[in-house]
Amino acid sequence: MAISRLHIERVRNIQTAALQKLQPFNVFYGENGSGKTSALEAIHILATGRSFRTHIPKHYIQNQKNDALIFAQSGQEKMGVQKLATGEQLIKVNGDSIATQGQLARLLPLQLIDPLSTDLIDHGAKLRRQLLDWLMFHVEPDFYTAWQYYARALKQRNSLLKTSRSLQLKDLEPWNQMLAEYGELLHSQRLSVLEQWQHFFQQDLAHLLPNLPIQLEYRAGFHSEQGLLHDLQQAHYKDVERRYTEHGPHRADLRFKTALGDADAVLSRGQKKLLVMALKLSQIAMLHASNKETVVLLDDLTAELDLTAQRRLIARLSQLGSQVFLTTLDHVAVQKHLHDLSISYQLFHVEKGQIHAVEPTI
Repeated sequence: MAISRLHIERVRNIQTAALQKLQPFNVFYGENGSGKTSALEAIHILATGRSFRTHIPKHYIQNQKNDALIFAQSGQEKMGVQKLATGEQLIKVNGDSIATQGQLARLLPLQLIDPLSTDLIDHGAKLRRQLLDWLMFHVEPDFYTAWQYYARALKQRNSLLKTSRSLQLKDLEPWNQMLAEYGELLHSQRLSVLEQWQHFFQQDLAHLLPNLPIQLEYRAGFHSEQGLLHDLQQAHYKDVERRYTEHGPHRADLRFKTALGDADAVLSRGQKKLLVMALKLSQIAMLHASNKETVVLLDDLTAELDLTAQRRLIARLSQLGSQVFLTTLDHVAVQKHLHDLSISYQLFHVEKGQIHAVEPTI
């Protein structure tokens, strides 16, 4: 779905912004610190319930204010979120309050590509699991329910592990059984989706890194040939000592393998940037193949990509039907790409938290 109207209140230095008649591409330009990224941050908060810059709401809520408000309209759909400094939130879709962010996330599939995106290659497994599970959430209808049951069992098991170092195997067996049942289901779902994703990934990789074969390698987080229940039982005493559950899909990882070794060790920063783009573009392509369009946030597009890579990325996103919100210091270069590719766009100048639509200069 494409956002036609966006309203932001009290997000960082943006007091109030009302953006109308949004286009397939929406370009925010201005000096550093003007509020460009804050506009993207607001969309991210609406779609996911969290900021991509901080986990603490009061850090993005305007100073000395109690809340932030983001509202968007897409066709007949109206959605909004109010984030309170206390950490609470109120979510509405078409005027009705909803209990979970998941309902909003399904309406507004969102991908973020920013200068820190290479962290998912260089840092821990959590970001890579999130990348895979974002795709799972949008293409596997039963994934979210299975994950909720798994997370509930994991929480209960870990709580028990923290209570005593003398727990017997029988004390954990009900949670072992539940964890194993839903963990095996999650594992099976991930394998199925990963097999489909590989096809789309290789297509985008061939365009962005044509001379560098890379394979996605999924690590289950447990010995899949023996089964999760076996691992949970075998690791009982170690888990009791550690006071947390070592094995399961919550410990899974996604690795990127080249002929010379793991991508994090052998690729340059520029190559890692292109790899991340291939990963995210291929996910967008997979959703597009299922008639699901994605909103894409591109922060600081021109910072680390040369002109050829910029144009290639813009062209691919347009081909996939994505609605794009991007920030840049070089709006002239971006306008030229969009003009030459015959892509409809809206230009916004951002200054001291004020956002104004301006006429294109090309």
